Amino acid sequence: MNNHKIRISLILVCVCAIFLSSCTTQTGSNSDTEQLLQEMINQHYLALKEGLTLPEQLGMLLYVQTPKESYTVQSGFAGQQYSSETHYRIASVTKTFTAASVMLLEQEGKLHIEDSVSANIPGTGLPYLPDDEDYAIPYRDRITIKDLLSHRAGIFDVFNDPIPADSKEPYAGMNYIAYIQDTEGDDPHQYTLAELASVIAKDQLTYGEPGTQHHYSDSGYMLLATIIERVSNMTYGQFLHQRFFAPLGMTFTSAPDSARDTKLDQPYFEGYARWDAQYFNATEDNMSSNIGAGNIVSTPKDMAHWISSLLTGRSSLSMSQIDAMKTIPEGNTNYALGLSKSPIGIGHSGAHPGYLNFVQYHEESGISLVLVAPFIDYDEGNMDHVAATSQVMLDIMKDALEICSR
Repeated sequence: MNNHKIRISLILVCVCAIFLSSCTTQTGSNSDTEQLLQEMINQHYLALKEGLTLPEQLGMLLYVQTPKESYTVQSGFAGQQYSSETHYRIASVTKTFTAASVMLLEQEGKLHIEDSVSANIPGTGLPYLPDDEDYAIPYRDRITIKDLLSHRAGIFDVFNDPIPADSKEPYAGMNYIAYIQDTEGDDPHQYTLAELASVIAKDQLTYGEPGTQHHYSDSGYMLLATIIERVSNMTYGQFLHQRFFAPLGMTFTSAPDSARDTKLDQPYFEGYARWDAQYFNATEDNMSSNIGAGNIVSTPKDMAHWISSLLTGRSSLSMSQIDAMKTIPEGNTNYALGLSKSPIGIGHSGAHPGYLNFVQYHEESGISLVLVAPFIDYDEGNMDHVAATSQVMLDIMKDALEICSR
């Protein structure tokens, strides 16, 4: 089963829902809000559970942080209780950290997002991306850092798309990550940023000229991780820890990059993925292929703190840089620079085998919402079940925001 590296670009939303469980208030108490959230979550999750015939051990957890109090609501999970400090893989919500890192480096004069990736890092003779065959990607001299941030660079997505069948490489017609898993078996493969870039370069893979269309690409954010490392002289994980995790007190958040760092710290959500008509435990995973695009592990509480800190200027970024992150480039519908706008607010979503999650901040009310569903139903390769789950999450998020805004 090649399901460990299949990811999905989901519409950006943030919600909560689930069936027959408890709701607790983390700080303060509002029994009416508590009751309404619980009833709403149970209603939505029960409908989803019955519609998709979800196993009893699956569930969802919602964490809502308002300016005055916070709520943790869960449903499902066969009665197992979780908290807002339970670890899970945030998947593509990682991109909010990658984009914030780039904007912070620009704020400090260490890069310019309008530069091409072949330009030199300010004050050095070194290009943003190495000038070698591994990084000889199509349109290298025309792709800007901003293009990568907004998914307008045309970068082929090694993680999600199969390599064209006419490639001369042994993985022609296959997903590269799946090919490596099949050929190397149980021995964890340590992916490198250069290796993944070389897959693009060898066959000159592209979705088209940069700046002409929006095409979501995890590989584009892998290239941004490379730039962050070259500009800062730190690993991606070291930079995040020094500039964001530690200063913001995000003690339950990390960015694993080793092939052997496959486990989650306790406590954690067991993650399940359905493939070939069965659910498999997908909790343990090699995230070295996801650096910059989806490798971060966190908790609902840390993520609510992160998204509110990022968007209110408490993460070292100036408000002008935050405004730039929120500005949607011409040609994009709702995706800005590492952030997406939805009817609920601003944030990001993420999907990875075993985990769906949505992180949103509603600027008018100051409410942060984080919804975690530690399961993903690929439905034999048909994404209809993922879409159905996402729609339920969107509906719950809207209801949760309305309840907590009263």
